[in-house]
Amino acid sequence: MSKLPLLVVITSIGLTACVSNKYSQPSNLRFQEKNHENSQIINVKRDEKLCAEDTVEKQNCPINFYIDSFQAGNFYVNNSAQYFLKPATYNFKVKNCTANECMVCDVDLRTNNLSDRNFILSVEGSGKPVIINSGTPLKCSAEQLIVPAAKETTTRVQLAADTLFKFNGSSLNDFLPKGRQEVFDLASKINEGYVSVRQIKLIGHTDRLGSDSYNQQLGQNRANTVSNLLIQNGVSANVISTSSAGKNEPVTDGCMAIQSREALKTCLQPDRRVSVEITGISK
Repeated sequence: MSKLPLLVVITSIGLTACVSNKYSQPSNLRFQEKNHENSQIINVKRDEKLCAEDTVEKQNCPINFYIDSFQAGNFYVNNSAQYFLKPATYNFKVKNCTANECMVCDVDLRTNNLSDRNFILSVEGSGKPVIINSGTPLKCSAEQLIVPAAKETTTRVQLAADTLFKFNGSSLNDFLPKGRQEVFDLASKINEGYVSVRQIKLIGHTDRLGSDSYNQQLGQNRANTVSNLLIQNGVSANVISTSSAGKNEPVTDGCMAIQSREALKTCLQPDRRVSVEITGISK
């Protein structure tokens, strides 16, 4: 039996594995066109040093390399690339980011005055990226610690109507003690747990019992009442909106097989609720 086909298969698998490794070469390369004007060749390589939380198999901290504010490549460990530039002064910048912050270092260099056109990208113990030339880290013309802007998130809370109100009730006078406390706790969470809140949606829901029009109004009344109590407890009225889904968005299957009225009310309990959607930047 010939060993050649097996060798070809093994070689093929090896090549596929290499190609599929997203860390094997830099991405987003620019300044790759070699011509008469772009006569200055610059070689850039990242060394083997990893950011503190990274491993060779999982690298979340590439060094982003910029030339005159244009992103010119994302470098993982041992990546290298060649650039073709005009004989002019350029700003070289490196930046890396963790989940909490980005660190930046940049230098101004004139390509035709360089004695060594080989640059090493690396990270210091603190995680700050550096550019090394002729074995020496270049002094940054600007060092920045950038904290990324916090992102808005949307949190969803379901308030059980049977906990909030007396049965079929919807006014402030119908609030049960436990339900009132739930809304107080929600107001505290909004007031103390967020840097800013852009929007709070309150949506009243009912079970399937009763007419469409009755349930539509009941859901609206309950959403309005929760809104009023939140406002009384310091939540801005400007960010709150209320609406009703009536009985149109149940979370149960309708409990059709249940005959007993009391058992049916219990089975449909999850449908009777006020949905709360809070969109903002949490602390």
